[in-house]
Amino acid sequence: METWNNFGMDISLVEVGNEGDSTDLVNLRQINFNGCVSLRKIPNLSRAINLEILDCSNCKSLVELPCLHHLASLHVDCLRLNGCYSLKKFPQVPRHFCCLDLSETGLEEVSLPFDPLCNLQHLEMSGSVVKNVSIKLESLLELNLNGCPKVELLSELPPYLKVLSVKDCTSLEKVSFAHQNLYQFDSLGDEGDDVFCMLFCNCFNLNQESTKNIEANAMLKIGSLAKEWEASYCRKYFLHNPQSLICCFPGNKISANKLKYRSLNSSLSSKISKNRGSRSRFLVFSICLVANLAFYRDVLRVRYICEYQLTAAGGGNGGSGCENFSSEISHFSLLELDKYMDYHMFILSSIDMVIEDKNYEEASFKFYIRLSDLGIGGKEYIKVERCGVHVFYVDKKSDTDATEKRVAGNKSSFSHDGGEGDGGLKRLK
Repeated sequence: METWNNFGMDISLVEVGNEGDSTDLVNLRQINFNGCVSLRKIPNLSRAINLEILDCSNCKSLVELPCLHHLASLHVDCLRLNGCYSLKKFPQVPRHFCCLDLSETGLEEVSLPFDPLCNLQHLEMSGSVVKNVSIKLESLLELNLNGCPKVELLSELPPYLKVLSVKDCTSLEKVSFAHQNLYQFDSLGDEGDDVFCMLFCNCFNLNQESTKNIEANAMLKIGSLAKEWEASYCRKYFLHNPQSLICCFPGNKISANKLKYRSLNSSLSSKISKNRGSRSRFLVFSICLVANLAFYRDVLRVRYICEYQLTAAGGGNGGSGCENFSSEISHFSLLELDKYMDYHMFILSSIDMVIEDKNYEEASFKFYIRLSDLGIGGKEYIKVERCGVHVFYVDKKSDTDATEKRVAGNKSSFSHDGGEGDGGLKRLK
């Protein structure tokens, strides 16, 4: 039997096979249990060494899976467990797996210890009943917990996640990240990865310490991205979708510890620290906006617009004195339209906000937020209630320096508003 497809489609089936079953599974390529609502247990698959597809989607009564570690032929996107409401235990999947969909499952706790051999990069758990999540996998890049009403704790998460989406988790109280020194930072992606997200929309139960941790992690990522963006600065004008970072969480008070310059409206001015080093440098701006989007439903796209003017010292910049810039960061909700409740804070940065320093001494900013919905011509500007700006300073690198930076970490060439050359980013709590 080379293909065992649609096996178990009888919805009255309770168990399939048993531990002593001698059925020859060696040549089995596919098993499809999709929609077997009474299926409770799957037999030992240790002999199914050539199995490529195992579809258990919407098996609402499935409570147990056999160990799948040995299934080296199982395709990385062909283990389907979404909709298994009774599944309580995290599956033992092959280490070569990079994607795992456990959305709408019955898992209440996820604890994944550090494993250098694990290749899991994308974990989907939206709509599940999980309560506590602790993941220490360096390989993990994306974690989706949208719409998990019972999740209360996210503990010691990897600090360099590209996508952390935790929207509408109304019970979430505590969020912490592992120290960045425990993880290797190589790159947050290539030019095809256009948006890095930390989305805690409508998570109103977050405690103060957790919001501080989220802010600190966002600034850590922007600082790491700033060095990457400096290296690709000459190509930024040719990118169709410039790389950016978006962090969103409930609140209306901008931290003085994270953003030195703040305003109670949509505009502000900030000072640029004098370049006291021997090298040329780049300015990388990180901004924070506060707005209330509660009156706007079914948001398809949010556009964050920043217009700013940089003024040079002593008639610098070729004698022109000042330059004007405009940057835009966009966020699309492709799978499900966003619905924001009450005030939210947005921490943002982009490769488009990397500017070569021409002896600038002051920057003036004006911010806008524009929404787009599914209605024809449905576009509207939203009032920015408060704003803040943080400036990272990144030394300009030669090709040789860039190579050395990736090997040694380049701690000496990076600073920010907190103090020129102070090493900048502090330990996460």
